[in-house]
Amino acid sequence: MIRQSRIAPIIFLNESLGASDLSGSPMAINAMKVLTRAHENGGITLTKSGAFYRKFVTWAAEDFQWPEYGPDRLYIVNKVLNELDFMPLAIMHELLVGSRLLRHYKGKAVPTKAGKAMIGDHGALQAELFDTYFLALDHGAYERFPIDHDDPDFVHFLGVVQNRLDDWVPLTELAGWCLPIDIITNYRFSPLEDACYYLLSRLVRPLTWLGMIERHPGAERYCGFHELQYRKTPLYDRFLHFNFTKVMSGTIH
Repeated sequence: MIRQSRIAPIIFLNESLGASDLSGSPMAINAMKVLTRAHENGGITLTKSGAFYRKFVTWAAEDFQWPEYGPDRLYIVNKVLNELDFMPLAIMHELLVGSRLLRHYKGKAVPTKAGKAMIGDHGALQAELFDTYFLALDHGAYERFPIDHDDPDFVHFLGVVQNRLDDWVPLTELAGWCLPIDIITNYRFSPLEDACYYLLSRLVRPLTWLGMIERHPGAERYCGFHELQYRKTPLYDRFLHFNFTKVMSGTIH
């Protein structure tokens, strides 16, 4: 099933993809594990602050096999893991609650009726997480490096990725294509650096976690942004489509 995205009426998302199609999306694959575990165990225990309990975080860190967030790296800095120590899980938790697939009830995260209905439907989950993530970003969520720029034009950003990232592209070039770097006047480091950091949190990270773009494997884990290159994965064009043709009645072909 192809459905219209809540981000913009010209964006359509393919909900018919299965688990094998989405194997490169750690967000969809592992969010499904969270929903399933919450359903099968009568919920996931929460701390008083509303975070996942430490025992569950430990399980997730070892089971998820999240690229660049494996237990060997997570435990370098932490002897025990809290939810905020495993950033992908913390953001996933917010997305599942924000999309109303999970809710907090009597000290546990329990699946809603919609969350239970979503179990096993990886394509629909990918679409819901995609929309919820980018709508949250549109309201400034997860923003560490704001820039002096108008509200993000995610339609433009996604169009740039679709049309220009068939092969490896340096992050600096991607930033120049997405943002008007020459008019950024309020910055921390330099207009180009701030634009790159902005895109890393607003575009690159969500698309990477959703399996839609990938980072060049030759880049070191901790490297300067000048060394970073990205390209879209085959999943990008299989999952996301643009349709600019509208009929006056409001239907879209």
